[in-house]
Parts: sequence; C-alpha cells; structure tokens
Amino acid sequence: MTVLLLVRHASNDYVKEGRLAGWTPGVHLNAAGQREADALAQRLNHIPIAAIYSSPLERAVETAQAIGLCQHLEVQIRPALGELGTGEWTGKLIKELEGAELWKQVQTAPAAVRIPGGESFAEMQTRMVAALDAIVAAHPNQVVAVVSHADPLKSAIAHYLSMDLNQFQRIAISPASVTVFFFGEHSPVLFRLNDSAKLPSFKIEPPKPKSTPEAQDPERKEKTAMPEANILYDLNPVTHITAGVIGKPGKRTFYLQARQSRTIVTLIAEKEQMSALSAGIDQLLERLGGSRHAVQVTATQMELAEPIEPLFRIGQLGLGYDAEQSLLVLVAYELPQEEDAPVVNVVRFWATQDQMRALARHAAGIVAAGRPICVLCGRPIDPEGHFCPKRNGHGEHAPLT
Repeated sequence: MTVLLLVRHASNDYVKEGRLAGWTPGVHLNAAGQREADALAQRLNHIPIAAIYSSPLERAVETAQAIGLCQHLEVQIRPALGELGTGEWTGKLIKELEGAELWKQVQTAPAAVRIPGGESFAEMQTRMVAALDAIVAAHPNQVVAVVSHADPLKSAIAHYLSMDLNQFQRIAISPASVTVFFFGEHSPVLFRLNDSAKLPSFKIEPPKPKSTPEAQDPERKEKTAMPEANILYDLNPVTHITAGVIGKPGKRTFYLQARQSRTIVTLIAEKEQMSALSAGIDQLLERLGGSRHAVQVTATQMELAEPIEPLFRIGQLGLGYDAEQSLLVLVAYELPQEEDAPVVNVVRFWATQDQMRALARHAAGIVAAGRPICVLCGRPIDPEGHFCPKRNGHGEHAPLT
C-alpha cells in the first residue's frame, strides 16, 4: 500500500488579497505562510516520508522545502503538479470576476470551462492525475508527499473518489492542509480530507508473500486473527436513542445512550466520534433515499436518562442498514484495554430512520454547543486565544488561488 499525502501550499499575499496567482512567478509565502509551513513540517515530522514532490511555483516549493528540511529530503519538481493556467484572469481579484457568466460556470459546471487564454479544468485534472499515478507507481509501500495548489488537488481528489468534475468545488482545501489517500490493490481510499491536525505515523509493512507463515502454521493464524466480538447488548429495536454531554466547554464528556423498555445502555464517546456519527447518518439516509422531512428535536426529548453509568468507552463505531427490518443499526466497539485483545465487547442499537435522523441533528447540536467556532477555519476558539490559518486567507469563493 502506498500512502499519498496531498498538501496545499501555505498562505501568500495573493491568497490574502483574494487574487488569482496562476503561474505568476515570484509569488512567495508571506509571514503567515512561513509559520504555516513550519507548523506543517512539524506535524509531518514523525511520518517516514520517502519522497517529496512539488509544483514548480515558488509558494509550493517553499512549502515543500519546509517539509524536506525536517525529513532530510530533496524536493523533486514536477511541472504537471502546477496551478491551473489562469490565462487572462491571472492577477485579477476574485471580486472583479464574480459577476461574470464564465465565473459562475466555474463555480457550478467547471468541467467544460476553459479560462480565456489559459487551461481548461478537464486538462488540469488529466495532467494532475497522470502525475500522481506515476508518483504512486514509483513508490510502492511507501509514504509520499505532494505539494500543489487548491484546484489541481481538488480535481484529483474528485477523480479518485469517482466524483463528476462539475462537483469538485464542493471540496474545500485550506492552505497548508493535508489530504491522505491509501493506494492498495483496489480503488484508492480517502483517509483524511483537508486535515490540519497531527496524522498517524503510517508504519507500512511490506506485503506478505503468497506462502505466509500463517498458511504454513494454522496455530499462528489463530493468534493473529481478528478479535472475537462479544455482544453485550443487542437492542433490536430501541425505544429511544440519544447523545449527551456533561461538563464545561473544553472538558466535556460525550455519551451515546439507547433504551429498550427498562434496559438503558450508556457509552462514553469522543467529540470527533459524535461529529462523524452525525455526518455518517446523514450520508446513509441520503443514499437510502427515504423521507427528507426535517426532524424537530428538543433538549427535553433528547435528555440522557438517569442513571448515567457508562458500560465502556467507544473505540470504533459502525453504521449499517437492515432492509428486511427497515432499520439502521449502530454498532459500538469497546476501546480495548490491551493490544491484540482476543475479545472485544460490542453493543448494537437498531433504530428507525426518524430516530437516527433525530440523533444526527441532536449530536451535531451538542458538538457545536461547546467552544465557539471560528467562522474562517472552523476550529474551536480557546479561551487563551486562537491562531487561525485563514486569518490572512480568502473569502467564500476563492477556489483558484
């Protein structure tokens, strides 16, 4: 498996001004961008990156060099990783273009658009994907970093997710952010999107030969098998399912709770798990194509039931659908106390679409009700202060910089 780190360059004055840089020479990182690049390099320093590739434009090269300095790697330049050719629009302010009909097409149906005197979005995607495919092929079972620009990266992400290029503007890529794909035997797998936090170390093990020790030694295979699931509760169906939080912002404990008659099961969850669960339910319901009516939930209806006695802390959550019962099933796996535990405790909650829709809305609400969120970068604002990577950034529509 190859791990591909797709990195957008850090901030520069063109991003700050909302101006299209395109292939303009001499567009360097500004002071904020230098700080972002240094912070990015530190975030990636624990990852065993085998090679770093970059667009030839200065803002990308300088971002890549910050990573390379920490990794003791030379930056390899690939022109095909460069920015969209913005032609006659190069250097223009986005606010000068927003009223133009062609700009509206760029936002809604860019696949057939060619920038006057420049490049088409389809051409950009084609050369970007070809360059990335060649890089991945050259680095089997390694971690590789590629530094490029917002639109080329978004177009490549759309390709690997089998999205229509006309929908690629739905993807957000912030300065100095990292998007991670896994390339294995099958289709590419998106692991992180637009990430600005610390990533795992990605310790990649070489592929096993066909004649593995496990195949020769059945007892060894049993030792390395997946842990057995010990189902503690199977509430099918639940009479109520909710989420809740206890504590002050910054020190809150999140809970997932379901009830079936007099049986109450309460689990401790992480904030990120609640957020992901809310998004996952919405996505699953959208795929099922059921009723799209809004669900009104109140704090009273969704209160946690007493006593709050957690059964375990959640390690992983799974979400599925049983067509025969027309129920969604939420599977919670206990966070194991020891590595390679032979048995993992599991609970399953079966609920209707309306119950899950209400859970999704309520979970999203309690996640958002903590520390105030920065309107620019979407991160929580701490009482001690907040460093916003977009403070010198662009407005709502700045996809080409």
